Amino acid sequence: MRKVQFYGAISLDGYLATPQHDLQWLFDTAGGDKANTDQFLNQVDTTIMGRKTYEVTKKAMHDEPLFPDKTNYVLSRTRQGKEEDAIYKSVAPVNLVQQLLKQPGGNIWIVGGGQIVTDLVAEDLIDEWWIQIAPVLLGRGIRLFPDGDYATRLKLIGVNHYDQLAELHLQRK
Repeated sequence: MRKVQFYGAISLDGYLATPQHDLQWLFDTAGGDKANTDQFLNQVDTTIMGRKTYEVTKKAMHDEPLFPDKTNYVLSRTRQGKEEDAIYKSVAPVNLVQQLLKQPGGNIWIVGGGQIVTDLVAEDLIDEWWIQIAPVLLGRGIRLFPDGDYATRLKLIGVNHYDQLAELHLQRK
């Protein structure tokens, strides 16, 4: 059975990115190259992300194809269709995840987008979390958990340490 998983990094004060969607603070944090990213990616065949996350990630990867062995869904209100490495969808994240869970396949990675995460948590659709926490205070930016109606309790499965990153592995109860 497919699982829906979040895997990503945040600042100590809970931000995914700066207000300008910059991730340089993360690239400057030692340990990302030691994280279990490859192991995680091996059990995922689908990604879901917002348009801004897609664009920032593409830029960081120097416009190389994004996760070429995965089906990559990019949620956008303004774009539709398919590109080399992405399928644009103008659909609620909850609806897309519910459709995908009815299909066979590997696990589904929620790559980023605080509002996407908030919508899925509100509907109890994220099964597992891998959150790397960097010892950086940004003060403001794009939050992993924007305000919302999603109070829930998770179970701590494990804690890993990758140089300057602490990783929490959690799952829903």
